[in-house]
Amino acid sequence: MNIIHLNIIDSTNDEAQRRISQDRESKEDFVIRADFQTDGRGQRGNIWESESSKNLMFSYVFHPKELMVTSQFMLSQATAAAVAEYLENRQIPNVSIKWPNDIYSGMKKICGMLIENSVSGKYIKSSILGIGININQGTFPENLPNPVSMKILSGKEYNLNDELNVFLEILQKHLAHIQNGETEILRQNYMSRLLGLNKTLVYNSQGKVFKGIIRDVDPTGFITVENQLSGESKKYDFKEIELIIPEQTKYTTSK
Repeated sequence: MNIIHLNIIDSTNDEAQRRISQDRESKEDFVIRADFQTDGRGQRGNIWESESSKNLMFSYVFHPKELMVTSQFMLSQATAAAVAEYLENRQIPNVSIKWPNDIYSGMKKICGMLIENSVSGKYIKSSILGIGININQGTFPENLPNPVSMKILSGKEYNLNDELNVFLEILQKHLAHIQNGETEILRQNYMSRLLGLNKTLVYNSQGKVFKGIIRDVDPTGFITVENQLSGESKKYDFKEIELIIPEQTKYTTSK
């Protein structure tokens, strides 16, 4: 696989998109990796902050085989499950997927991702899987609510080149489930690690804070959360509901 390693870039996702647009790469999958991003992007319009040469920041450009736009959540399922498996293999404790695709150890965030797709008709032509895994960073800015790294959790220093190679092998295995149409395997790999599945946690939806229980995530990525108090279940789209992390808030649940 072609891994393009850059010292500094605005965003690995942006660089991947530029190379796709300029046809500088073949239709084979490739990786853009950077030691430092000046404009790293995360979900919900957030900035991804990282010390230079401490963490893995890269974008994997994937060319799915006849993946319909309506099935794009498979990309989140595969990528999130791959990161979770990688961390589990490294004996990182209490690894889970926070819907839709953040990766947590306990209640602390160790990995985020931003997936951006190029569409042709009703199919996804290419997908940029932007991934940031906190590896060797020992401290984080105070404005970040709940970050953690592999080094903080394990006390070990990791070789980033080796870790990337190990992870890419796992990621390719999970992406193969998409190519092979193995939707149930994708679902099970994702759901078995989902933070809050059939467990009571605290959520915020449109300013209303309540205790809820995740009951399902459908093939399009909509999440079903049951209100513990009322017993009512409701489907939510991305950005319509947010998990409240205990360490970062003083919220009290509403009745």
